[in-house]
Amino acid sequence: MPVLGCRKRRTEDISPVNFSINGQQHTVTGEYDVTTSLNDYIRDGAGLPGTKVMCKEGGCGCCAVTVTKPDHSTGKDTSFSINSCLCPLYCVDGWKITTTEGLGNSKDGFHPIQKRIAEFNGTQCGYCTPGMVMNMYGILQKNATPTEEEIENQFGGNICRCTGYRPILDAMKSFAKDSTIPGGSCIDIEDLKICPRTGKTCEGHGDSSNGSSANGSSANGSSANGSSNSVGFLVKTGGKSWYRPQTLKNLVRIFQTNKGAKVRLVHGNTASGIYKNEGPFDVFVDLHDVKELYKIESSAKSVRFGAGLSISDLIDALQKRADDKGYSYFSGIANHLLMIGNVLVRNAGSWAGNLMIKNAHPDFPSDVFTPLEAAGAKIFILDSKDGSVKSHTLTSLALNLDMTGKIITSVELFKQVDKYRFRSYKIMPRSQNAHAYVNAAFRVTIEPAKFQVLGKPSLVYGGIDKKTIHATKTEDFLTGKSLTDPAVIRGALESLKSELNPDYEELLASVEFRRNLAVSLFYKFILNICESKTPLTQSGGVLLERPISKGHREFPEQKAEWPLKQPMPKITAPFQASGEAEFINDMPSSSKELCGSFILTSVGCGTIDHIDPSEALLMPGVVDFNISQRCRQNNIMPSFPGMQFVPEELFCSGDVKYSGQSLGFVIAESQTLADAAADKVKVTYKDVKPAIVTIEDAIREESYHANPMVDHKTGDPEDALSKASRKLTGECRQGGLYHFYMENNVALAVPAEDRLDVYSSSQGTDIVHAVSPHFNVCTPRVGGAFGGKAFGSLPVAAAAGLGAYKHNRPVKCNVGLSASMRMNGKRPALWAKYEVGFDDSGRIDVISFEIYVNCGYTANFAFIYHEILTHIDQGPYPAGFLIEAVLENVAQSLGKVAADVKEANLYKEGQIDILGHELKDCTMGKLWQQLRQASEFDKRRGEVDTFNKANLWKKRGITMTPAKYGFFYMGAGVSVDVAIYSRDGTVTVSQGGVEMGQGLYTKPLNPEPSICSYTRAAGGGKHPGYTLNMVRMRHVNSHLAANNTVTGGSVSSEHAVQSAITCCETLNERLQPFRTKHPDYDWKNIIGVASLANVDLTAKHKFVPKKHDGPGMFHYFSYSAAVTEVELDVLTGQSQIRRVDILFDCGESLNPTIDIGQIEGAYLMGVGGFMFEEVKYDSKTGGVLNDGTFFYKPPLAKDIPIDWRIKLLADARNPLGIRGSKASGEPPIVLSSGVFYSLKQAMEAAHLDNTGSSEFQPSVAPLTVERLRLGCGFNMAKMTL
Repeated sequence: MPVLGCRKRRTEDISPVNFSINGQQHTVTGEYDVTTSLNDYIRDGAGLPGTKVMCKEGGCGCCAVTVTKPDHSTGKDTSFSINSCLCPLYCVDGWKITTTEGLGNSKDGFHPIQKRIAEFNGTQCGYCTPGMVMNMYGILQKNATPTEEEIENQFGGNICRCTGYRPILDAMKSFAKDSTIPGGSCIDIEDLKICPRTGKTCEGHGDSSNGSSANGSSANGSSANGSSNSVGFLVKTGGKSWYRPQTLKNLVRIFQTNKGAKVRLVHGNTASGIYKNEGPFDVFVDLHDVKELYKIESSAKSVRFGAGLSISDLIDALQKRADDKGYSYFSGIANHLLMIGNVLVRNAGSWAGNLMIKNAHPDFPSDVFTPLEAAGAKIFILDSKDGSVKSHTLTSLALNLDMTGKIITSVELFKQVDKYRFRSYKIMPRSQNAHAYVNAAFRVTIEPAKFQVLGKPSLVYGGIDKKTIHATKTEDFLTGKSLTDPAVIRGALESLKSELNPDYEELLASVEFRRNLAVSLFYKFILNICESKTPLTQSGGVLLERPISKGHREFPEQKAEWPLKQPMPKITAPFQASGEAEFINDMPSSSKELCGSFILTSVGCGTIDHIDPSEALLMPGVVDFNISQRCRQNNIMPSFPGMQFVPEELFCSGDVKYSGQSLGFVIAESQTLADAAADKVKVTYKDVKPAIVTIEDAIREESYHANPMVDHKTGDPEDALSKASRKLTGECRQGGLYHFYMENNVALAVPAEDRLDVYSSSQGTDIVHAVSPHFNVCTPRVGGAFGGKAFGSLPVAAAAGLGAYKHNRPVKCNVGLSASMRMNGKRPALWAKYEVGFDDSGRIDVISFEIYVNCGYTANFAFIYHEILTHIDQGPYPAGFLIEAVLENVAQSLGKVAADVKEANLYKEGQIDILGHELKDCTMGKLWQQLRQASEFDKRRGEVDTFNKANLWKKRGITMTPAKYGFFYMGAGVSVDVAIYSRDGTVTVSQGGVEMGQGLYTKPLNPEPSICSYTRAAGGGKHPGYTLNMVRMRHVNSHLAANNTVTGGSVSSEHAVQSAITCCETLNERLQPFRTKHPDYDWKNIIGVASLANVDLTAKHKFVPKKHDGPGMFHYFSYSAAVTEVELDVLTGQSQIRRVDILFDCGESLNPTIDIGQIEGAYLMGVGGFMFEEVKYDSKTGGVLNDGTFFYKPPLAKDIPIDWRIKLLADARNPLGIRGSKASGEPPIVLSSGVFYSLKQAMEAAHLDNTGSSEFQPSVAPLTVERLRLGCGFNMAKMTL
């Protein structure tokens, strides 16, 4: 059952839960529902919003906290980080919890981790930052002197959508004992201790308790347990019971006492992040204090590990014993376990809990089960019926063992002979924190000289189907045979292909891919243990090895204009790291606050027949239910001058437009209660028809929107094609993408006199204000948006506003990840067909595109089509993806290097582009040549060719990618308001853009010192002069920033900076007479005399750009280029980005630190769309299938380029930009298409080896592990030693 949040409930029977947060004592006595999470309590109960919430699945890491608890295997306390969203509140009895607020803050001083991530520019929107800080704090708690590699390996559970991870990793690796990062040093051990009195880091000895609880009583709850015959710690509330036994005997009594009840055994509770709808349960049994489950026992022939060990603890225990004779295979098991989830999940979840998931869901590809089963492990299970403990095989656990009333107590692994060989594999959608497409583990005992199989081998697979565990026929075939015999290898591979028949499921990878992958993994195993001596095949025996990543940044400095163009991190970065930067969902709740949750349609095409909210309304704490019939105005889509939109309903009024459309809104006393109630609303439909889901569906059904954009034609393409000396056709596709912002879409509406104060996580206060004239809209900051919170924020604000107006109480709505992915619009899928005419040199004469864009049920947001039409000539994502497909195809057809063909088609100074712009100050050619030489592209391309000829099962690719991005100063501009206070000379600045990581709270401040630039010298005098520390930013609201442009298109920072400059010039003009009259006065005195003279010390200006002169729409162009080199494992489809070089024309950057951060973040977001991310839909209903972090996979820290070099072009002042600058936010996305096309080159090289065909394959993004492996071809005849 979903968490019911932090509303107090009637307690029937209690034992107190005692714990501390940041040194402060907390006691819970049963007043919260037993499903309440630690995250709910930290945020809503303890009022510490620095710990964020987003996915509630353990997949994003923004909720990370560090816990200190008793380690029953050592008798001492242990500290580590976990996901607070998955940890039940009632598990934490006796624990000490530390959040980012407990490390440091602006008043008491920031912690070194908080300082470093800020100084290294490791924050942008800042929503993920507290989680990053706490993950690092947990790492250092376990090991104060880690290596760079150890640090980099442990950030797989933290998603950042803004930074590209590189500065975060640099900041964290600066704490490594082998750090090569400038400014790095190990943590001071005192900074790892929390004072039990203040809750802050201290210089004392900290809390040296051994297994004691936060309030000094026993952490194991013995005071609650009473006698040894009792059942243990008990909370009984809301009809549910929570137990915490200390012994297995207690546990047996609990089972016997609650016979017939539905019992949930709890340790890490990590399974709830995957299987969210299990239950409801009557009884919860917390296993943390059953000391027998933590034993590690060794005998002459085996080692037994207790079931209470976390996965991290089991890994440590295995690694410690891997050097013991007969147990070397332990290191292989440990390495496989390191691929489970992420460190936060592994720290919390037990290995036995993972096996129990396999028992409940046999199709689950458990990464505990697969290696343990292959290794021949036995498990021991306690049966509460008679208290007996018996051994069982893992196969029986997975296939037929009823675990009702039973619990795993330990696993036994056996000592092996020297001839024993064990290897395991996990192939997953990205480098870390992902489920397996297929996992496998192989065990064989061989005679070393002839590689003869002694006895029956063990070939175990996961991810095939519910029943397949062993490849039994192949095991029988291999028994007694030599693995070096070509006939045996061929026979084994054929046997595997015959007996492995994966189930088809719409969300899973294809049957063909999983079968071929399973066969390829066994072949990789043979190559590895038989140590192939053939150079061509040797590399197939090992997986890709990733070195520690590194980066290099280089930019010209404009010191003469400092502080205007001074490189500096964002001023809010330390506050983001400490959790003090307030997001809307962090705002303190009032006692009257209500929360809302949307009910969404489950069919894609039909009519609502009946809505029954009765079950939801009966739930205690549920207040109201709203549908379209209760709305005076159901259209939430405003129109603006020049932008006329088709109406869109707040709530579906009858005819369903898409699966996931909102049809109602539940209001309750907490967010989690509202979400739970929304699930109880029953909806029936009539006249249901199959949904039109794909572009192919729409073409077949002739289902088209009226094209909102005019087709673009330059010249006479038909005539040019007829005259072209060479022609070819092709196509490219890209799947739909979710914006995946870290902060959920959220709004808070508060009744206030004649208005509603609406706090909205929107990209523009003005568009939210357009929903209702009663709205006074404020947006303090946004935790990522990327286009998804422009008009996507409107229904959330409107529904919250409706509830607040109706009940005259504040109403907040925080839309969860799953609901957001189903409800909100996405970046649409596209399909483009092209015909191109060109000459023998590769020079393009003509291109004709036929483009289909899947815009969903409305064409309101067909902006992507506009982007394609206006940027098809080397433009941004996705237009650049299309033109790159053409040029790569042309190059291959001519047998030329793609970079040479692209160079032949680059724009030159003074040329006219497809929209009629005369390209002045075109730096494309200069930039291209500089990058080609600096990156040693031609030398490296030769090395790639040599590598590919020498390796059959590893391939590399390298390409160059150009980008020309047109900047359009859209809309009415961004206003800035500057106020100087006469008493102390401090300054506040408000601007009309929305801060979402791009530096809008920093860049506009850089001009402010120009108000009194002469006083910089006065700073050394008796009275200090004006400094940037005297300036404070104020949040944007719809009154101060009326009629401002929505923040997007990368130009808001430029607008705000120019508006700030004009304000400063105005104020300087007013102050100049007083400076002349009082040349010796410092800043405060100048302001004082000006105030006495009644000078207006405020200024407001809105930079309204003039229309671009001449044809076209863009004010100027940004140019950039990248060289991308990748490596591909042909047998698995896994890949890595070896090196990326970027040269970017940023003009004279207004802040190089921020701009390079924008480049890195944009590039990696593009990598996500080209390698990992794609929204999957139900083919019948059109509902989103991968609506969470388990199946939707943005890039992680080990998906970034291993070697990442970024340079800003020197001597490139932009005469058309703000103070010579150019924007940087969006252009780099297209450069990441180089990852796609270099991987495609590698794939096609493998395809040639396997099939003999050199045909150019269609460009289909994302180029996932599955598509790469299938694109390489599958030829078992090539699978030899």
